[in-house]
Amino acid sequence: MQIDPDEEQPMMMHGNGHGRVHPAASSSDFSGEMNQSVSAPSSDPSSSPLYSFHFEKPVPEQQQQQPPPPQPQPGTYVVQVPKDKVFRVPPPENARLFEHYTRRAKRRSRCSCARVCACLLAALLALAVLLGALAGVVYLAFRPRKPAYAVQALAVAGLAGVGNASSPAAFSPGFDATVRADNSPNGKVGVRYEGDRSRVSVSYDGVLLADGAWPAFYQGPRNVTVFVAKAKGSGIRLSQSVRGQMAAAAMLRSVPFDVDVEVPVRLQLGKLWTWAVPVRARCTVAIDKLAADAKVMSRSCDVKVRVLFWWTN
Repeated sequence: MQIDPDEEQPMMMHGNGHGRVHPAASSSDFSGEMNQSVSAPSSDPSSSPLYSFHFEKPVPEQQQQQPPPPQPQPGTYVVQVPKDKVFRVPPPENARLFEHYTRRAKRRSRCSCARVCACLLAALLALAVLLGALAGVVYLAFRPRKPAYAVQALAVAGLAGVGNASSPAAFSPGFDATVRADNSPNGKVGVRYEGDRSRVSVSYDGVLLADGAWPAFYQGPRNVTVFVAKAKGSGIRLSQSVRGQMAAAAMLRSVPFDVDVEVPVRLQLGKLWTWAVPVRARCTVAIDKLAADAKVMSRSCDVKVRVLFWWTN
């Protein structure tokens, strides 16, 4: 079998992508060996010179295309700074975005404050309406009324001879006021008087003569209680005009005194007790003489309570 050397074509074969197959040598170099191989064929085709391989390590493309690093000019320095240490100037859009978000946050804060104030006002209004409704229910259920007070007697000591020229310059007057407290208008309301914070004072023409305390006690519904409130003064100096007026009123058998009372009270509504509320009363009493057995010629009392729905006439 004859092989034409002109028909031989170079063969290229990649071995796993890492080598290339070079064309066989010229036919003149392998003519003798080809004849031998043809005359004596071998079972292993790779033993033929046509299947000889020559591997070359491929050169990476990056290394082929990468230009050499530039060389610094004489007299210059190259400073390498890490990326995380490089500070960049933000673009102007960031400043506008910051202003926009700041204005929106301020609007939201103002809206939040207004919403909180509105909720608080609504809660206070609802509480006021609830308390008003509760007061109306209590009033309709118990019908509270103010007790009546009257000074039945006023015993005077320490003012005898107040109009005499030989009377002392300072007086120590004492008063025992017999008071009648009438709680009969209240059929379901009890009254407790707190005596530790109470005050009873007696004055004449605006001049304070004595003071004392209101006794502490409980007064049940439909109850009438009569008690004595004591007041004592010491070292009271009266002007000559006041002493003359008092002596003249004693001669006319009508000496007016003002009895002022301030006492905290608590109401009992069924099984419930209210908070302490101050009750103020002013009673004007005229007696016939400045003595312990003086008789009341005229009297009147005015009671005030600092509660809107308590104790109506």
